[in-house]
Amino acid sequence: MEKGNLYSWSRRYSGLLKAVRTMKLVMVILALSANTLWASVSAQNVRMDLFVEQKSLIEVMDLIKQKSGYSFIYSAGDVEQVGKISMGVKNKTIREILDLALQGTNLFYSIEDDLIILKKTNVLAQQQQKTRVVTGVVLGTAVTDTLPGVTVMVKGTSKGVVTDVHGKFSIVIPEGDDVVLRFSFIGKRTKEIKYTGQKTLRVTLEDDSQQLEEVTVVNEGYQKIDKRKLTSAVTSLKMDDIMTPGMSTLDMMLEGRVPGMTFMQNSGQVGAAPRLRIRGTSTVLGSQEPLWVIDGIIQEDPVNVDPDQLNDLDFVNLLGNAISGLNPEDIEQIDVLKDAAATALYGTRAANGVIVITTKEGKVGPPSVRYSFGGTLSRRSRYSDRSVNVMNSAERVAYSRELLEKKYEYGDKNTWIGYEAAYENYRNGVIDYNEFCRQVDYYETLNMDWFDAIMRDAFSHTHTLSVSGGSRNAKYYASVGYNRQNGILQKEKGDRYTANANITLKFDRFDLQFKLSGNTQKQDHTPSDVGLTDYAYNASRAVPLYNEDGSLYYYPKKQNSSDIQSWFNILNERDNSYEKIKKNSVSFSTAINYNILKALKLGATFSYTVSNTDDDVYHGETTNYAKSLAKKNYAKDDFTDNGIGDHFASGSFRKATLLPYGGELKKNGTKNENWMARLQGSYYLFLDEAEKHMLTFMAGLEISSSHYTGLQKTFRCYVPERGLTVGNVDYAQYDAYTKWLTTDKQALGVLKDNLSNKLSYYGSLNYSYQNRYIFNANMRVDYSNAFGDRAREKFLPIWSTSARWNMKEDVLKNVYWVNDLSLKASFGYQGTMHSTQTPELVIIKGELNQAFGEYSSTIKNFPNPDLSWEKTMSINSSIDFSLFNKKLVGSISYFYKKTKDAFLTKKVAQVNGVTSYTVNQGTVENQGLEVALNINPVNTSMGGSRKGFSWRIDPQLGQVVNKLINKVIETQKYDPLHDDYTYLDYLNGTAHVSGKPLNSFYSYEFTGLNSDDGRPMFARTGEEYFEKYCDMPKSKVFTEVMKYTGCRVPYLQGGILNTISWNGFVLSCNISYSIGSKVRLLKLYNPDASSMAVSPTQNLRKEFVKRWQTSGDEKYTNIPGLLSKNEYSATLNPWWKSETYSFAKNIWEMYNYADIRVVSGNYLKLQSLNLRYVFSDNVCKKLHCNSLYMSISGTNLFTWSAKELKGQDPSSQSGSADKINVPITPTYTFSVNVAF
Repeated sequence: MEKGNLYSWSRRYSGLLKAVRTMKLVMVILALSANTLWASVSAQNVRMDLFVEQKSLIEVMDLIKQKSGYSFIYSAGDVEQVGKISMGVKNKTIREILDLALQGTNLFYSIEDDLIILKKTNVLAQQQQKTRVVTGVVLGTAVTDTLPGVTVMVKGTSKGVVTDVHGKFSIVIPEGDDVVLRFSFIGKRTKEIKYTGQKTLRVTLEDDSQQLEEVTVVNEGYQKIDKRKLTSAVTSLKMDDIMTPGMSTLDMMLEGRVPGMTFMQNSGQVGAAPRLRIRGTSTVLGSQEPLWVIDGIIQEDPVNVDPDQLNDLDFVNLLGNAISGLNPEDIEQIDVLKDAAATALYGTRAANGVIVITTKEGKVGPPSVRYSFGGTLSRRSRYSDRSVNVMNSAERVAYSRELLEKKYEYGDKNTWIGYEAAYENYRNGVIDYNEFCRQVDYYETLNMDWFDAIMRDAFSHTHTLSVSGGSRNAKYYASVGYNRQNGILQKEKGDRYTANANITLKFDRFDLQFKLSGNTQKQDHTPSDVGLTDYAYNASRAVPLYNEDGSLYYYPKKQNSSDIQSWFNILNERDNSYEKIKKNSVSFSTAINYNILKALKLGATFSYTVSNTDDDVYHGETTNYAKSLAKKNYAKDDFTDNGIGDHFASGSFRKATLLPYGGELKKNGTKNENWMARLQGSYYLFLDEAEKHMLTFMAGLEISSSHYTGLQKTFRCYVPERGLTVGNVDYAQYDAYTKWLTTDKQALGVLKDNLSNKLSYYGSLNYSYQNRYIFNANMRVDYSNAFGDRAREKFLPIWSTSARWNMKEDVLKNVYWVNDLSLKASFGYQGTMHSTQTPELVIIKGELNQAFGEYSSTIKNFPNPDLSWEKTMSINSSIDFSLFNKKLVGSISYFYKKTKDAFLTKKVAQVNGVTSYTVNQGTVENQGLEVALNINPVNTSMGGSRKGFSWRIDPQLGQVVNKLINKVIETQKYDPLHDDYTYLDYLNGTAHVSGKPLNSFYSYEFTGLNSDDGRPMFARTGEEYFEKYCDMPKSKVFTEVMKYTGCRVPYLQGGILNTISWNGFVLSCNISYSIGSKVRLLKLYNPDASSMAVSPTQNLRKEFVKRWQTSGDEKYTNIPGLLSKNEYSATLNPWWKSETYSFAKNIWEMYNYADIRVVSGNYLKLQSLNLRYVFSDNVCKKLHCNSLYMSISGTNLFTWSAKELKGQDPSSQSGSADKINVPITPTYTFSVNVAF
């Protein structure tokens, strides 16, 4: 008779039996501290780990006896007939272990008290039969992974073998037509195959969801959870399933793969990191990025970038994020934690979701070496692309001819080139008519290819070499990787070197793990202010790049609005400037887990990471940027001959210049050191004899520290070709330069020192009943002194509660077409702190003030004693299902998040020393629906045969509706939320408006073109509104003049992955989609231009061909006409320009931001297409390798979007940025993966 834990305890102490029966809950609590309980736990109910390889049954029984205390009675003859056993189990009972060990034998067992009795089953004697030998190989679901240790049995007999370390087997079977082979392995679904005469079998074992879930499927970082007991919202992905050749970082591969995750990428530059949002945006001022965790260790970004920059949708982040140095080939699994129940254990940093990465570990067996290679071709932009909707040189010359013939006024004629220069020279008699015609013909047919001059078709390559192996007690995995990514911009490149080592040691009572990883990254860019891509799109094709003799062609260019003029060539800008980013990181972690008792485990983890990031930006002496600092009119030969020029000829130049000679170098270095120490304990127990009621406790203490230090400094008169020196000058002669050198913070150098220490307590409680009903509660307390002395809490308990009902184990137990059906629900609270706010006044100590003879200081942060936590309430409900023999598997979830006391900025009087103040004033809501499906409509593969056919569809959908709610009552004289918004904030989506989603933007309401001259007209902008607007706050004026036109962030994103397998070929196609965002068309006008006649160097979009030209055209076009000089000048000074509520520069800016230039940002993108071929065992054997596959693939192949975009990429070209970003272009990759 079996004895339960509490039953056995009560039997020995019979005087307490009655108390045990009537007060079980009290006894459970007392049991936590009763040492006598541990000494008398019934071994039959104790779970254990057991790993054996090629051991006899007698040896297995000895191990069980050592671990449990049970003795065995058996007949030696019966036991010795059983073959070698290989098995690996974790957290199993004795019965489960014996069932597995005796599987396929003619033995059975019974348990009497502390004895296990083995007996032989009575079977009919089998007649002598002829036999034959069958060989084969067993594979996992990843077609390149062989499975060692698989049990292969002849069904109905005790004959069996185990696959070797390469997954191969050889078995003797009787001849006949009814021979069935049975393949079984822990974590895999048992498969039976009828033998039909094949000499070689190739068998694929699919994952058994129930067995896998009984082990560890979901990794939440702090604990690995049996998926059958998972009560929270988590999306788990295998790296093999999302690996995309041609993409070098994990975050790039997540597009369309995670329901509820919004993916936004605004640049195709090397190293540019995308933006990820999980279930919307929960904070306004803080970082909106998710938290990255690798193997249970929270990762810090290499540079502490201002959240305002990270949240800016137009900001291109080239510094990368916390996982930019991680090689995707080293990743095993990704778990995306979404709701409070999943993220509560991470505390205040997890309100935006958590992405947990599990890296690869060693596999049992001899050393297995794997090499992977990928070569990628990235296609540059071309004028034939749909996205390049600009005039050719003939169209541009025709436009210039019309301007001159109609006597439109240009700007400074000294900057005329091309057709305009030829026209002016002919009119002034410098050239004759024939020469004029020759030059005009040259410019009309030039069709300068700026994309070819600035960009390239780039070839990139990546290599990874890894080795894995070990025994059950000691496993290892190590890898080295190299990735060279060449950008489509010439001279842009990135190199990444990675190394990783992982050692796992397992002993009877404890296990140890050591991990060491490092990476080095180098990126070469052209500084963003040069604007190579923007120039390629906007430079006139009627302007040459080279002179006839092959030298660079320079043209005169004004320095912004000043009278300073220099000579310009885009290749000179590119070749004499650079941005170099260097990043190095080393991380070490170790963990030890000790089983004090079978049910009680104590673990300790320590990690240390150090990273260095250097960002150097250089502008050489001949660049446009350097010449703007020099403040000198350059003659053409000043820099085309020797690059120096006569800088010292003018006394006025010496007094005004900020750059006497040489170039400028900006250095920005950042070092981050962070460490974490964690102590964690877990304990489980059953509350009854039948093991139906189970409690699991987990608690821990964590201490962490992150320290950012660095120096930011600017050097001028920098001459790298003279030994990387900074030149000396006579300061007495250079007044402006000397003042900059002695007073400007960038010249003096800015030191960075940011130390953050944190102490946290956390705990988790889980209860399950027969694996049917599961209840979970999590809590964490983070201490922060960033809150005032009058704030209610300095400790904010972050907590969650959740539950799960496994209906298949209950009411649907006998419904055959339902494989699994579960309901989940969770509720919890999270909190966020504002890192820059404190209860005390924070000042920056400055330098000596020369005017007053005293040291000066400035206020950095105003004292904020009443600031409290930003709190987010989260509700989640979902249904998980598996139907029709797992042909339809999926999950449907609904979530609702509400952030109260959101941090917002309020304007305060300047007399306080600051202009803004952070308050708890906002409320943000997010809600949505998520759908994840896995559909297997066809699968004719029998036993993993290469001749079968299978088709799998994985659609993903995630809807997020976001809204900002204002809890401040509005009045006519009081602006709610922020007070200091400008009209540009409303136009660009950075104004936070009550009742609207974050990143909502407004536009001017276009009413048509004027029938007299074709100028654009807009609603509610007439002078008759003067008095009305004077009595309204600015925000009211802006929303009166403008209209809400949408949100820059989509509310629905997802993807559809199709995978088809046939005869070793695997074709996969991933289509991603985005719905709900709005995009502005690229700007047509420069509102600061003094004339409608654009510079001869500037190209125009083809839209101008359909512009208004005569009265009546306003019925057919919305492109304004060309105004005369006087008419245009009048538009530059509208009646509202000098008012405090000025809502636009002029009508040309209003036209760029008009509602008619807002179109749908919805798109459907062929994100990736991959064809892979897996070579057969026979071929691999001839090539002396274990597995081999090759593939060809493409990414970003085609995008379907609104026709009004005219090819403008809705995902990367928002139309709101000042410059056009590097486009996301198609890539084509050939890859090879081979294992030995």
